[in-house]
Amino acid sequence: MLKGQIIGNISNLYQVQVEKQVFRCTLRGKMRQEEFSPVVGDYVEIEPLEKEKQKGSIEKILPRKTYSKRPKIANLTQMIFVLSCKAPKPDFLFLDKQLAYAEYLHIKPILCINKIDLGKKEQIQEITEFYGKIGYPILQTNAKERIGIENVKKVLKGNLTAFSGNSGVRKVYLIELSF
Repeated sequence: MLKGQIIGNISNLYQVQVEKQVFRCTLRGKMRQEEFSPVVGDYVEIEPLEKEKQKGSIEKILPRKTYSKRPKIANLTQMIFVLSCKAPKPDFLFLDKQLAYAEYLHIKPILCINKIDLGKKEQIQEITEFYGKIGYPILQTNAKERIGIENVKKVLKGNLTAFSGNSGVRKVYLIELSF
């Protein structure tokens, strides 16, 4: 048996990272009938079927440290909540709900203010001071100009992270630049 972590799932075909290798795995027969199904982030034990082709079968799901239904992911260590200064304007009620949800799940929340080039310095400072005083780490970025990306890379290192935020805040762009 090998131990690894699920890093992807497409049509019940799981990508399981075992050290530097990625195995394509299916669920063992009796596991398919159980209500508890594996999700991205789960640590699992797999039985290699064809080592050269990196295929295997998930035999056991190991205990989870955290679990989020939305996004459906296990063992998250942190969530980065992205808001933009403008286009779309910040939705603080939505942000506060997300922060409360992360706290409830015992997942470290990090705030990322993106599109800082579009915001007023006073607005950015006000957001940073307000949420910083509460104790949330704050990142300031301009993904389009690649400003602050190194700081995002630093907080990602050694963590399983989910990004969250309204449509249009450039979450995907931040993720692409950070890897």
